[in-house]
Amino acid sequence: MPFRVLLESNKSKDLATNLLISKLYIKIFNMKVERMKKRIQKGISKLAFFAVGFAIGMVLAGQVNAQKGPTSLLWKIEGKGLAKPSYLYGTIHLICPDDFFMTDATTKALDNVEQVVMELDMDDPQIMVKMQQMSVSPNGENISSELSDEEAKLVNEFFKTNYGVDLSQLGMVKPFALLSMVLMKSINCDQPASYETSFVQEAAKRELEVSGLETVAFQVGLFDDIPRKDQVSWLVETISEKEDTLEEFNRMVAAYKKQDLHALFEIILQNDQFTAYADPLLYQRNKDWIGKIEALVKDKPTFIAVGAGHLGSKKGVVSLLRKEGYKVSPVK
Repeated sequence: MPFRVLLESNKSKDLATNLLISKLYIKIFNMKVERMKKRIQKGISKLAFFAVGFAIGMVLAGQVNAQKGPTSLLWKIEGKGLAKPSYLYGTIHLICPDDFFMTDATTKALDNVEQVVMELDMDDPQIMVKMQQMSVSPNGENISSELSDEEAKLVNEFFKTNYGVDLSQLGMVKPFALLSMVLMKSINCDQPASYETSFVQEAAKRELEVSGLETVAFQVGLFDDIPRKDQVSWLVETISEKEDTLEEFNRMVAAYKKQDLHALFEIILQNDQFTAYADPLLYQRNKDWIGKIEALVKDKPTFIAVGAGHLGSKKGVVSLLRKEGYKVSPVK
């Protein structure tokens, strides 16, 4: 179930490394042991980027009506007076390097645009610091008080084994961010690949401007509105059902590699826990993006990369753009 969140976000190893020396993090957690500090910071720097994307994808369950027909990760946007086409791409935000791929058509699309836009401005050198700051509970509350003795033992053992510390140090991190740290250790590779990082690199090669549809504050704020008890439940469930988590991840990656949005939705639709959050976290954001996307593609040819979960369904970006009069077609 938890890997339904993977249809949303990621960041580079270089940026993660930068956070290892973050004095802010040292101050927050008051680490006294240098070795322990570095291990925690490594986990936080990873989760800071993944957290937002992981949590958003959860809400895809239950209310999504997948549209049948041709499917792809890459879509061409034409018509409605556009002088040149733009492109829409669906990402998965956690994937092992051996499974990572980029088609020739995607590379060619990047060759024919003038800017790259993602959910967040992934070229912002401060993005990891911003996420790190917002991943800590503002009042300093520790998640331990919200766990039963059995749950606390389970969670503490996981973090002690995988990160060298327990909730006495990490408990002030928000539940959805802790969940991201768990997911990072739930797959079969130590260093996941990132489509967003790759697109930033490709943009740099071509000297293309990079920008974002949303801000870090906006995205993290969405999850602050989800009851903590639900987030804590997801955290405990992910740790206790690690085999199911890995099996789900493998199925999602298999569907993603086939560029099969329909199969991805079938996986997503198997869970109905998060439908209460579908509107603010998914559907409303899709609607809000359409006006921004229209302005971008009218200004210049644009490559837009967002989580694959935003593309399909009658309420997805592809369908909404078509309703606005654009021709949106899959590109293989």
